[in-house]
Amino acid sequence: MGKRKDTTGKVAPKKQKAMTIWEDLYTDLSPAVGTALREARVKPEQLVNMTDGDITALEGIFENGLEEIRSKYQPVLTGDSLTGDVAEGQVGTPEVEGVSRQETTVGPRPANKRHDFKNGKAIRAAKSQVDRTKLYSVAEAVVLVKKTNITKFVGTLTLHLNLVDKEAPTRVELTFPHMAGEAKRVAIVSDELLKDIEAGKLEFDILVTAPSFMPKLAKFAKVLGPKGLMPSPKAGTVTPDPEKKAQEFAGGKTIVKAEPKFPIMHVTVGKINQAEAELVANIQTLLSAVKPKNIGKAVLASTMSPGIKLQLN
Repeated sequence: MGKRKDTTGKVAPKKQKAMTIWEDLYTDLSPAVGTALREARVKPEQLVNMTDGDITALEGIFENGLEEIRSKYQPVLTGDSLTGDVAEGQVGTPEVEGVSRQETTVGPRPANKRHDFKNGKAIRAAKSQVDRTKLYSVAEAVVLVKKTNITKFVGTLTLHLNLVDKEAPTRVELTFPHMAGEAKRVAIVSDELLKDIEAGKLEFDILVTAPSFMPKLAKFAKVLGPKGLMPSPKAGTVTPDPEKKAQEFAGGKTIVKAEPKFPIMHVTVGKINQAEAELVANIQTLLSAVKPKNIGKAVLASTMSPGIKLQLN
């Protein structure tokens, strides 16, 4: 007897694909690492299936970031990864009789091919040039980070500071002598700008305002706050003279802040293609502003290079 045809005329509803809300992902990681993963559009279920090389290949993820990611998102071992361990001379899990390694694969491999990484040998070669037991001078570290950088694009240099304790200053204001990263777009709050914000146009990196505009800005706190754009007196962006403050920020003034829950700072100090003297000057300016006595450890790294420990005295 054939299958009876449905004559009700009802069409089964299509199963809707769940939408990924990127802003809600990786809030358990530091802002810099979380932002890098969100911008790369890597989902948590992909992250646990990625190798260390895949992760460090992402722009904005360096060695310290990899350690932080692995502390929260443990890797899922696959047949491929086990085979790779044996190839590297490491001890792998023995095969069960009658079951091949390929059959023991747990979970899918990431489908996004742009995360495939071919430079494992280059990373190992770069790491071999860094003495992990040595503390390098700022000048030595800059030379070495340029030498061990393996990216084909213009990478960013970041200085990672572990502060001595929670009593150390969590916010420092300074002006770098040379360009450190991208130029910041500074805007002053006005009635016209408020209309742009309401329309979703956020074409600025720093927002400065007079105190009189704060009541009008309050309704945009949920939009500006998560992006770090909401003006505040503590950040120096609420001031009776916003024009003067805007000129200072446009001229290179930077506010360096520690992580909300941890005494750690991640500060961009320049680009890999900048002159060594400029990078050295920027790093020394930052260390002087934070003060070496407040720093337990300082590590310099580019977008994708080994971390290089700095001598602080």
